[in-house]
Amino acid sequence: GKPNTGKSTLTNALTGNDTSIVSDVPGTTRDVIMGEFSYRGTDFTILDTAGIRRKSKVEEDVEYYSVNRAIKTIDEADIVLLMIDVQTGLVEQDKKIAQLIVRRGKGIILVFNKVDTLTGIGNELEAIKDRTRFLFPILSFAPFVPISAKKGIDIDKMLDVIWSVWKQLTKRVETAQLNNFLRQWSDAYEPPRGSRGHFKVYYGTQVSANPVRFLFFVNRRKDFPEGYIKYLQNCIRRDLGFTIVPVAVDLKERRRNAPQTRL
Repeated sequence: GKPNTGKSTLTNALTGNDTSIVSDVPGTTRDVIMGEFSYRGTDFTILDTAGIRRKSKVEEDVEYYSVNRAIKTIDEADIVLLMIDVQTGLVEQDKKIAQLIVRRGKGIILVFNKVDTLTGIGNELEAIKDRTRFLFPILSFAPFVPISAKKGIDIDKMLDVIWSVWKQLTKRVETAQLNNFLRQWSDAYEPPRGSRGHFKVYYGTQVSANPVRFLFFVNRRKDFPEGYIKYLQNCIRRDLGFTIVPVAVDLKERRRNAPQTRL
C-alpha cells in the first residue's frame, strides 16, 4: 500500500514485537521486513514492505530500490493485504497495485485501516465500501476488512478472512465435476455465433491452484467472445467456490500445437 497506511503498525501487532519501525514520517520502512506469528495452530510469515508511491515522486535511489522491492514481494506472497487509510480511501495508485496482484493470481484483501478515526455517523463504512466496489470493479471479488492496527480492532476477523482466502486459493476441482457444470452453463447460455459459425467450448480442466487457473478447449480461439470468458469466470466463482480469489481462464484450440491465449 501507500506510505503511512499502517503497514508497520499491523506487522508489529501481529508479531507482538517491534519488528518494524513505526513513524508518522512517510518512507520510514525502506526494505522488506519479515516477521512470523501463529494463529489458531497455523504458522504465518508476514512481509512488511515499503510504501509504494508513484515513480514520479520517488527521487532517492534508496527509495526507488525500496519501492521496486516492495512490488517484487507480491511474487513472493500467497496473499497480499492492500492497506488503505480509511480516511483517504482507494486511490489510483492502489488500483495499479491491485492490478499487479490480480494479474499474478495472488489472494488480495482490502484492509481499510484506522477505523477508529471514523465519526461513526450513519453507514459511513458501508458507503466507503460501496464507493470502492463502484470505482474499482477489478476488485469486486476481494474481501473488504475494516480494522484498526493501532487499537487492535478486528485483527482476528482479518486473520479469519486470510484463512478463508487461502482455502480457496489452494482448492482443486475434479475435471469430471467441472465438466458436469460446464454442460449446465452451456445449456443455460450457449456461446454466441461468430462469422464462421458458433463458438464451442468442448471441455475444461483446472490446471493450477495458487494461482487458480482453468483451461478450456474450444473450437476457435481467435475472436472468442470475451463476454463469454467473463460468464465462465462468474460461473466458476458461483458454483465451484472461488468467490473471493482471482480466477484466470485460458483458452486452447482442440488441436495439436495450437497457441494459448489468456483473457
